[in-house]
Amino acid sequence: MRLSLKSILEIEKSENHQRFLAEHDSLTSLPNRKCFFNLLIQHINNEQPFSLFLFDLSNFKRVNELYGNSLGDELLCIFSKTLNLNLLNIGELHRIGGDEFALILDSANEQDIYDCIEVIKGSVEEPFFISAQKVWLKLKVGVSSYPQDAFYANELFKNADLALLEAKSTQQLFVNYFEGLSERADNFLDMTTKIKNALINHEFELYFQPIFCTRFDEIHGAEVLIRWPQKDGSFITPDQFIKVAERTGMILNITQWVVIETIKNLQRLKSLGFTGTMHVNLSTRDLESESFVEFIEELLKEDPTLSNYIVFEITEGAMMTDLEAARAMMYKLNSRGFEFSVDDFGTGFSSLSLLRELPINQIKIDRSFINNMLTKIADYAIVESTLFLAHRLNCNVVAEGIETKELQEILKSMNCEFLQGYYFSKPLPLERFIEKYLNKGS
Repeated sequence: MRLSLKSILEIEKSENHQRFLAEHDSLTSLPNRKCFFNLLIQHINNEQPFSLFLFDLSNFKRVNELYGNSLGDELLCIFSKTLNLNLLNIGELHRIGGDEFALILDSANEQDIYDCIEVIKGSVEEPFFISAQKVWLKLKVGVSSYPQDAFYANELFKNADLALLEAKSTQQLFVNYFEGLSERADNFLDMTTKIKNALINHEFELYFQPIFCTRFDEIHGAEVLIRWPQKDGSFITPDQFIKVAERTGMILNITQWVVIETIKNLQRLKSLGFTGTMHVNLSTRDLESESFVEFIEELLKEDPTLSNYIVFEITEGAMMTDLEAARAMMYKLNSRGFEFSVDDFGTGFSSLSLLRELPINQIKIDRSFINNMLTKIADYAIVESTLFLAHRLNCNVVAEGIETKELQEILKSMNCEFLQGYYFSKPLPLERFIEKYLNKGS
């Protein structure tokens, strides 16, 4: 039976539509992951220099949590249209995942790469307006180039992804792949496996560094510090594993473990007469996690007095990573009775705005100012001014890094409420802490 011209055209139209659906993202209509890899292989086969850009919306998850998936989808569509339009004469944008995009630039020239980055940067400098909501987007970009960074498609993509991960972890707009990232990635995977095993095998331990009250010359509380002892007697330092845990999301498991172990130790300490507070450190990822609030609320059901004994410490940098998320989390926990202490105060650029906008009860003056306050006029002035400002804002102050009697005396004369440092004690395991400060054995 002969088909009519109309039928043939309809079949062809249907086939073209099916082909379009197979090669394009259903939400944004951008070319999809499959289409991108086909294009990447074509470029490699052409054996001409080019650069691969991977994009990630670093705060998109938070947008979904705040406004819902429907608004998030609408935002992705508007963002992708804006960026694609800006890149029109540079390259074709592809959506390769949830909030992940890719672009191939027909050049590996350094200046061309930077020019492209400027175009990308300009696409998110202004807020997006979605359903009467003003939303700011934050982009992170990883770049790898052919042929200097890799000769094969999968390897080139992996290197761009490593650069993207580096951009995220260092809070840079973009990172150009460099050779050390591959070695770092191997170390990262090795450390990730070790952390998982440490959580399973209960390898972590808690140490306690006392905080002293200057008014009564007695112990006020202690900062809880995680330690990871090894079989040979050495320790893997927090600097070596905390950043890895943050990037993998395992920091939430670690923080939850620290909180639970702190509660267990508090029960024993209180039975021996301890009446102080325990300072528990929170990370950036903890501040962004709704599940952490839910975890704390479950603990409060078991012990409603918990907020009387635990103070959360947060660094200024952690709060400024996503100020909106930090504000929401801190006010929720503060409404449950928990107080907050700002660690490393004065080392960043936004300390004063934090004191104004967030529910902060305590400031910990960074040790870098304390250590030099007796020899440097500027550091003395910073400590003096911080104490004055904190007291006017009804915040108490902890001075960290006390290593001499002279520092203790002068800070006491300046009405600094609390002191912490090696002059009093290094961080101690539980039994030593009990032996030294509660005068009782286990």
